[in-house]
Amino acid sequence: MRIIAIIQARMDSTRLPGKVLKKVLSKPLLMYQLERVKQARLIDDIIIATTTKEIDEPIIELCEQLDIAYYRGSEENVLSRYYEAAKKYQADVIVRLTSDCPLIDPTVIDEVVSFYLNDQNQVDYTSNTIIRTYPRGMDTEVFSFKTLEEAYMLAIKTFDKEHV
Repeated sequence: MRIIAIIQARMDSTRLPGKVLKKVLSKPLLMYQLERVKQARLIDDIIIATTTKEIDEPIIELCEQLDIAYYRGSEENVLSRYYEAAKKYQADVIVRLTSDCPLIDPTVIDEVVSFYLNDQNQVDYTSNTIIRTYPRGMDTEVFSFKTLEEAYMLAIKTFDKEHV
């Protein structure tokens, strides 16, 4: 079983443009997050899912510098971007993370993944955000490729495509 963390990242944030590559102590925030996600024991690989827009080229450059796999897809249809990335990298289980969580705890990621793996025959989706008990920035969602594919195939509304 291949468990892949897919981190959605783009430079065009409306609230703080370029936030994923803002530097703290001369290091981009996304680099901090990647370092922390790599410490999760249950993650087999990490993929950055970004857009095809030119503005996101610096994200690609960072991925290449750090030898991190990436996928470029639609800016508006984030669901499609996730689906295509998961399909390309042959994910069986997807761990959804957003790029604005540079302090995410690898232990929390492993706890949510473990919960999903233990109950995957009874659940399609596991998250620590449905009832918020963890602080913001620890958001972790886990689901199967089959569940992602079903959501992708059934999504009709723009809202459903904008939010995985």
